[in-house]
Amino acid sequence: MTTELRDERLQELGESNYQMLRDTYCSIQQLKGLVDRMHAGFMQHGITFELDTLMAVKLTTDRLFDELECYLRPEFDPDSAYDDALAEEP
Repeated sequence: MTTELRDERLQELGESNYQMLRDTYCSIQQLKGLVDRMHAGFMQHGITFELDTLMAVKLTTDRLFDELECYLRPEFDPDSAYDDALAEEP
């Protein structure tokens, strides 16, 4: 692999990592907002969780976990990854 190709690959990997980090941050921010609303409702009015809010928390958590698992699993468990997703040998 040429130096130019390796530098290009590293740049693509950096952009991919940044995109995943940004998406994860946004998902966690949404999840925190939902949990804060649930907590505030309970503390101020004694309101227990509404099904809609609980489902929103579950869907956000599921989406966040699925995206992270898809992205991180090849790094932690390379035998479980598809051939296309396997890390490149140096």
